[in-house]
Amino acid sequence: MQLKKAFPKRLLLTAAASCLIAVPSVFPNLTYAVAEQTTVVLSQGTSGTAVTELQQNLQSLGYFTYPNATGYYGQFTVQAVRSFQQAYSLPMTGATDGTTRTALSRALVKKSILADAKRYIGTPYVWGGSTPAGFDCSGFIYYLLSKQGVPVPRTSSSVMSGMGFAVDRDRLMPGDWVFFGLNEPGVASHVGIYMGNGEFISATRSAGIAVQKLDSSYWGPKYLGARRYY
Repeated sequence: MQLKKAFPKRLLLTAAASCLIAVPSVFPNLTYAVAEQTTVVLSQGTSGTAVTELQQNLQSLGYFTYPNATGYYGQFTVQAVRSFQQAYSLPMTGATDGTTRTALSRALVKKSILADAKRYIGTPYVWGGSTPAGFDCSGFIYYLLSKQGVPVPRTSSSVMSGMGFAVDRDRLMPGDWVFFGLNEPGVASHVGIYMGNGEFISATRSAGIAVQKLDSSYWGPKYLGARRYY
């Protein structure tokens, strides 16, 4: 489902106010600025089940490389938290405050979204489709996020290009949205979900749901930018 909405390439890299105003009640706190103020900060020297859970979550995302969760917030945990904070453009304190906890929780949800997305590889393309009977590019993302309880409006790729906040290509993380101009230069008419390792998954007209390379001869020249919505 696509709407014609021309905008200069640089606009993709800034929040489009008109898009954000359209459905403000459904947008998550994208900058993690308002985290739970009552959350206990975990830091070096802390121990307990909360630390064990933190280590397991960081291990699931590939940041905590110690063989097993210890329940003690030592140097390995500090470094794992710093690496995660760096990847998500957070202050690299090494401590787990509410902001870091929110970002970590969302990263885990996006991991689940991508795992679910692979189940639909080969599902046919249907214009306006947002069910397993057939998807278009924005409908696929709407379906996946809705299944995980992430509030997102059913809209077009061009409107989605103004949601969330901009992410430089060298800062892409799994779950970020990547946009392409297939019809007109600077006009977002296709969106996919970044999977890591230079790949994204989306609903294509030719192959249905498929995994593609960002820098392929077809997609590379059409790449416009990326957004982080959740």
